[in-house]
Amino acid sequence: MEKKHYTPKFFYDSLPEWKRRKDPVLSKVFYRPVSYVTASLAAKCGIQANTVSYWSYLVAVIGCVCYLFNSYTWNIVGAAFINLWLVFDCTDGNLARAVRKQPFGEFADALGSYLQVGLMGACIGVAAYNQGGVIIPQGCVWVVLLGALASSADSLMRLAFQKYKAVERTMCDMGVIEEVKDEKRNDASSLRVRIENELGIGGILPFAILLATIFRALDLIIIYMFCYYGLSFLVAVSLLVKRAIDNGRGKTL
Repeated sequence: MEKKHYTPKFFYDSLPEWKRRKDPVLSKVFYRPVSYVTASLAAKCGIQANTVSYWSYLVAVIGCVCYLFNSYTWNIVGAAFINLWLVFDCTDGNLARAVRKQPFGEFADALGSYLQVGLMGACIGVAAYNQGGVIIPQGCVWVVLLGALASSADSLMRLAFQKYKAVERTMCDMGVIEEVKDEKRNDASSLRVRIENELGIGGILPFAILLATIFRALDLIIIYMFCYYGLSFLVAVSLLVKRAIDNGRGKTL
């Protein structure tokens, strides 16, 4: 297909119905429509999906680092970059689906969100410490700790899941347990998937960060992230431990 055919409408028409249903509300009304334009520009320039993913890492880092400056203006810039990251995250998906998939595309795409969440909590916590907020006063070091724990909880949850899957695969190869069939994790109709999509970094969180930055309420973002990612960690690890106990009951190496 000629590059001139890569219009925003082309990317809109190329988005499959299951993806339309899965997209969070804010993505449907803002981030995804903007990404049709950025995907069109990228495709016409010959920029591929993985390249957009890799550039999104820089966007994520800049957005987080801006919160380390004790400056309202720099914090606003950081919030803008966090929202720009989500546009990039939609853009690489548009390119992969409608133009061409690349090797390790899923890795390149996922790493961006891991990096964003991994840095965001601690960096925004520093800004909340410097400026104070609605509930937590200026200079309270606990807000930095809560932010760091929020980001750590997300990373630890992913590490626990990957380690479990690696051990499970080894047990299957050794014949200790039967191969486990996973449920469809990306079922757009699943309540769990809808909650994850709407409440996390791909949903309301970037826009909420922008509003909280403007109105000097970043402590509320830290509290929200700590509760959301902390609870997600506890639930996920509890389910993995239960699954390990159930699948390993009566088995020997």
